[in-house]
Amino acid sequence: MNAGIVASRYAKALLKFVQETGNGDKVYAQAGVLALRMQEIGQLRDYIENHSEIDYQKKIMLLEAALGEPLAMELTRFVGLVISRRRTEFFLRMLYSFLSLYREASNIKVGRLVTALPAEGLKEKMEELFHERTGAEVRLETKVDP
Repeated sequence: MNAGIVASRYAKALLKFVQETGNGDKVYAQAGVLALRMQEIGQLRDYIENHSEIDYQKKIMLLEAALGEPLAMELTRFVGLVISRRRTEFFLRMLYSFLSLYREASNIKVGRLVTALPAEGLKEKMEELFHERTGAEVRLETKVDP
């Protein structure tokens, strides 16, 4: 089965669930951190996606340790669904797909601001300017590249 289709279907289900519970912002933030940690820590991704002998509770503990806080109830239930349906190999793709869908549903635009020197206040001014012009919530990632 196509990995993109699987990830998209599960991400849509998670999006619908968080819209029903009203906890989307927290789940979005946690999903973003988890996706980043799984990308950075290959062993974490391997344990979550490829080791079916690791049970549900241990995977939850690993994700919470990577996150630094307890998982939102919606994510805990989502992980249980993914494990029970034997779709853990697509978990990171599901997170990325959810992040994209949530941004679209919440009118959030994401961008990167690269400057040669540190520029105090520029990020906030740019976010405000883009918000005024587009009406979207704008989140810029900054990087200084001399």
